[in-house]
Amino acid sequence: MTNYLALTELPRLNDVDLWFQTQVLIADSRVDQMRIRVAVESVFAAHPGLGTMFEPFCEKWMTRPGGGWGWAVEPPGVSVPDVISRHRASFDMSTGRLFAVSLLPGDPDRVVLTASYLGADPVSWRAIVDELTTAYQGGVLTPAM
Repeated sequence: MTNYLALTELPRLNDVDLWFQTQVLIADSRVDQMRIRVAVESVFAAHPGLGTMFEPFCEKWMTRPGGGWGWAVEPPGVSVPDVISRHRASFDMSTGRLFAVSLLPGDPDRVVLTASYLGADPVSWRAIVDELTTAYQGGVLTPAM
């Protein structure tokens, strides 16, 4: 069953641009790219709001699930703020791309997660981060303070 939601007014993109949340996870060993992608896929499937699509319909905005998430393995020397900026720039309400993940190889490896508030509120965001660390292999990835 597909759930739809009707909104009478969609926030302006300029307003939404500031509404995002990010978590940097620090690895205590090398991050396995395939395993982290599988973990993210399982968490994304469990939280369909991360892929919410916004479409105009009869002078209202309708939402429906069906979007995707972004993935990147960053080159050496890329900073976390640069990654977050790229994540935010890739968000698109009409395609449902409201969640992005990047692996920053290094010493230590880091995983950067960014989501729009349109796809995850602060309570669900905490659950998403916790579920991802558990899905990857409990305790190997820890949130940076």
